[in-house]
Amino acid sequence: MIKSPVAKSLYNFVELDVSEIGNYPEGIIDICDRQVHGLIVKNFLSQEDISRVVSRLTRKGPFPGSDFGDVLIYGPALYVCDADITKYCEEAVDFRKYCRELFSGGADFETRLTEVLGAMSGGRPVQLPVTPDGYAYTPTTIRVLKTGQEMGWHFENQFLHCTPGYRHLETIVEPNDHLSYFVVLSAANAGGELILYDLEWSETEWPDKEHGGTRKNGLVNGQLIASVMEDYDQMFLSPEAGSLVVFDAGRILHRVSAVEGSRRRITVGGFLAFSKEREKLFYWS
Repeated sequence: MIKSPVAKSLYNFVELDVSEIGNYPEGIIDICDRQVHGLIVKNFLSQEDISRVVSRLTRKGPFPGSDFGDVLIYGPALYVCDADITKYCEEAVDFRKYCRELFSGGADFETRLTEVLGAMSGGRPVQLPVTPDGYAYTPTTIRVLKTGQEMGWHFENQFLHCTPGYRHLETIVEPNDHLSYFVVLSAANAGGELILYDLEWSETEWPDKEHGGTRKNGLVNGQLIASVMEDYDQMFLSPEAGSLVVFDAGRILHRVSAVEGSRRRITVGGFLAFSKEREKLFYWS
């Protein structure tokens, strides 16, 4: 079990330096087992690395793709795919190349991610999912929020259980421990906080598609989540640039508040889940 969490507000998050990850060899498992709710790994990327990447992102990239509320996402996003994810996988090939070029001259993002996650996954290998046809998923996407923009409320379990693009993943991952990971490349001057609500997936209901179910009409006590969520207690997190955050996003309702000031909030991230027997850890976006 992980000990010495940061001061508890609503959920327990452990803050550590990347040099300390060897002290938490089962940190990812502890999140899944609800010993803690998240990890904040400082200095995952150096300030030199993130400055280089952010300066390159000031030029228009080749992957301005899908929207999630106001957030612009660079790279193919699985949650907007239909059941046939062939096009998504084909775009993933190009986006992985783009990311290697984006991070060139410093730590390769995908290599760095698998090393750090591997050190906290109890010795399990860390892998991209691969379709039965041999296509690899994309490892990450880049999310950009400008002044006044925010990311709307959601559970990651909505993607796993309510979107057709996840049909293959449902057959290979553990369905109850769907985590989120992201690295802060640029923090907003103000706002842009990760807000966690005292409302969990198990307390909500989701009408199936035959009864008008969508990703946004979940209910809690018979009322739409969006209409009552602000009545629940909240916890605010503002990780500094260079930090890796891994948290129990599948089960905890969360959103990102509107960015204030001129500096963009830029993160690179995706999702994590163990295989059904926990023999490996999958990551994708």
